[in-house]
Amino acid sequence: MTISGEREAPVINQAERKSTGGLLAVAKVILGNGSYVALGFLANVVSANGLSPAQFGLVSIALATLNVLQEICGNGLDLGMVRLAAPHLEKKPGTAAAYYRAALQIKLLVNGSVALLLYFMAPEIAALFFENPDMAPMLRWVSLGLMGACLYNYMLARVQAEERFSLYAVLRASNNIGKLLVLGGIWALDLFTPDSVLGAWMAAFFIGYVLSLALGASRHSARADGPWVGTDYWAGIIHFSKWVIASSFLFSLYSRIDMLILSRFVNAAEIGQYAAAWNITFIIDLMTYSVIIALLPQAVKIRHHSDFPNYLKKTFAICLLLAVALTPLFILSNWFFAVFFPAYTESADLFRILFVGAIITLLFHPLYLILYARNRVSRLAIINLFLVIFCTILGLSVIPTYGAQGAAWVTVTGRVFSSVLICYFVHLELQTIFSEGKVQAA
Repeated sequence: MTISGEREAPVINQAERKSTGGLLAVAKVILGNGSYVALGFLANVVSANGLSPAQFGLVSIALATLNVLQEICGNGLDLGMVRLAAPHLEKKPGTAAAYYRAALQIKLLVNGSVALLLYFMAPEIAALFFENPDMAPMLRWVSLGLMGACLYNYMLARVQAEERFSLYAVLRASNNIGKLLVLGGIWALDLFTPDSVLGAWMAAFFIGYVLSLALGASRHSARADGPWVGTDYWAGIIHFSKWVIASSFLFSLYSRIDMLILSRFVNAAEIGQYAAAWNITFIIDLMTYSVIIALLPQAVKIRHHSDFPNYLKKTFAICLLLAVALTPLFILSNWFFAVFFPAYTESADLFRILFVGAIITLLFHPLYLILYARNRVSRLAIINLFLVIFCTILGLSVIPTYGAQGAAWVTVTGRVFSSVLICYFVHLELQTIFSEGKVQAA
């Protein structure tokens, strides 16, 4: 495969596309993310029990930094690529391939620049933002992982656009298989340290990318239309993605503001306890992500106003079923942490608080796909800007006094506020849709 992804290939298999109806597509993505969760849980068990809570806290801060940097560097470009490429896959595969190529070029340019800056400025950034020189080597690992995540997430977005959710499931699972393999190696060599654990996380992205190439993630690409640097395609992706990037960055900042504020006011051990609870809560967030990943290609293809209400009803029904299925996690939380994380028993109380917020997110956040389908991405950016401001003010007011518990309640409150805003903007959009339908009928 060339860097542009150019090569002759058949158009995406129609039978494969037709097989991925709403529930089946969600099931495949959940299978992939479920495998990811199960294997990631094992990786977290190994890492958390191999490190002290203080050491695990430092690793968690580094991973939170990576999450925010990914959004700054354009994870939103992946969503933009899916939005622009998916409608062309069947009739204009060359156009879809051109969007693939342009997205990869932009991602490599931006991520490479930020990674180099972070690598060489790591000591200064560690001192300025974290007031902890121990973060410097970890930030260098983050800079390397940023490039791996760039390539790996790009491949995931391609198979998402093409609705190849069986391959998506395999690639999702491969990420944590890679972590476990590297963790096993450093454990066997008696090299288990915060730096080596973080390195395992970063290496897993590259393993997933190499596997995606080996499994033919790029096989559906036709020869890309236009010149190698297709400025029109760059412009199209940047024009659409600017709001997606802004929204994704603000969302990532809002979702990790608890950890970032907490790191300024409590010790690393308390951060480690909070991180353990947050990592388990992330299981629920992955279910939310599964629904969004599976339904986004369908959402962007909806054209008739009468299709939107049914689409929203189906989405909410799927999310409600998942919420019910996840309830045992709440009931068994004390037993769960005592068995799997004996050094993190304080995390159980934090988890129960975070669980409530995660379920609220699961029920309501997938509804915002209606805004993507209607090209109202700017409204998501507005929502997330409100959330960053709200949670920052609330976090700085609560976390210095109440520590990890305060951070958990800030997170829940932010998720409730977020869901209210999403429902409000979706309601406004549905009103617009119905008005357009009446005009067309007349």
